[in-house]
Amino acid sequence: MEVSSVFSVLNAVGLFVFSISGALTAIRKRLDFLSVLIIAFFTGVGGGTIRDVMLGTFPVWWINDETAVGICILGAVVACFAHRFLWSRQKALIWADAAGLSVFAILGAQSALAVGAPAIVAVFMGGVTATFGGIIRDVLLNQPSLILKQEIYATAALGGASLYVGLVELGVSIDIAAITASLLTFAIRGSAILFGYSLPKLGGDIAQNP
Repeated sequence: MEVSSVFSVLNAVGLFVFSISGALTAIRKRLDFLSVLIIAFFTGVGGGTIRDVMLGTFPVWWINDETAVGICILGAVVACFAHRFLWSRQKALIWADAAGLSVFAILGAQSALAVGAPAIVAVFMGGVTATFGGIIRDVLLNQPSLILKQEIYATAALGGASLYVGLVELGVSIDIAAITASLLTFAIRGSAILFGYSLPKLGGDIAQNP
């Protein structure tokens, strides 16, 4: 089960967008260029790296992909030279991040299926691939992580990964399953962005009456 050339392109686009996102966050912290570059790199490849380590797939994916590091560097450079322009269009970046999330959730699930992982593990790996780069970024920058807030983010990735795995299990072609599941992921995340949907808080009574 191999990733099609179409999704190789989408993977590169998602990697580029996530590296820009990481670089912009680091620039806002007023870090030097080397630090910005490191944050951009870990934001881009972090999720896939953790996925491969958990699956026991070595070397991890970007070691054999000579373009991955270059794309992260390019994203960091673009962010450094155009950060004022990009900040003024933060909404566009948020939507691009949603598109990257949609792609990586499916690619993560497919990577797990490719090594024979059970369906439930593949779904989880889709979520890991799509979100853990951002978690690493936030930990390194000592800021609250988006995945731990109410905002629908990881939920979208898990939903799309679930649909992808389900369609593949039903015998739907990989390309059709991937495109359909990516669109669902984007729709869920996009709805949260547009309408402010969020997950309900738990333990309200406990918080008020410890």
